[in-house]
Amino acid sequence: MSSLGAVFERLRELHKVWRLLFVAVLVALVGLNVVIRPDEAHFGWDATPGFFAGFGLVVGGLLVLIVEKVIRPLIARKEDFYGDI
Repeated sequence: MSSLGAVFERLRELHKVWRLLFVAVLVALVGLNVVIRPDEAHFGWDATPGFFAGFGLVVGGLLVLIVEKVIRPLIARKEDFYGDI
């Protein structure tokens, strides 16, 4: 029986396979969105195939930028904030 560390090491070695698998699944889901259409478009753009995948990508990227540029400076502490007492 292998240890948990060995399992994680094996998964790390296969990172390119995992990345390819995730990209293939995402491409397949966007491709299925061309065939399987939403019942009814509520707005103009959500009838476009792959709209929600692109929307999620853009909003996720914006959230990362907001956290990096706005939130992090508000909560960041100096490197020696918890220094020796």
